[in-house]
Amino acid sequence: LMPAIADNETNRLNKIYQCDANELVREIKTDILYIDTPYNSRQYVDSYHLLENLAMWDKPELEGVAKKMSSEVRQYGKSKYCLKTAPEAFDDLVQHARAKLIVVSYSNMAEKGDGRSNAKISDVEMISSLEKRGKTISYEQDYKHFTTGLKDIENYQERLFVCHVGK
Repeated sequence: LMPAIADNETNRLNKIYQCDANELVREIKTDILYIDTPYNSRQYVDSYHLLENLAMWDKPELEGVAKKMSSEVRQYGKSKYCLKTAPEAFDDLVQHARAKLIVVSYSNMAEKGDGRSNAKISDVEMISSLEKRGKTISYEQDYKHFTTGLKDIENYQERLFVCHVGK
């Protein structure tokens, strides 16, 4: 667990970690922990593999017309936050976080989209996990949901859940 430390004076105290967040929270302490997990069953590695490859300077073989990485290569980036295990993974993350303030960004898509678009962590599960750690307040902001035009999502919101740990 070796952080990359910036060279210039402005960013000299910044640290960047490239590892599993559920493991990282057991190793570091922070004043504020900002969590922005995947919301639904769509695996990010399938859509954002180019950014992942740049970050890791990886150059995997691409295949097919869409020039995607092979399914074996994409397996490394599969997130438990896109599966039925998301509530348990989130609870594990929150319960082991060593932070004074936990801030979580999450949509209100638990039952609004089709099966793959539904958020994997319900509001009840989210708040329950956070309130085990401290007083939790939520803030909502109406937001235009990205859609391919196949479905219009009403009352879509992005929310911030703010947990004051220990209070």
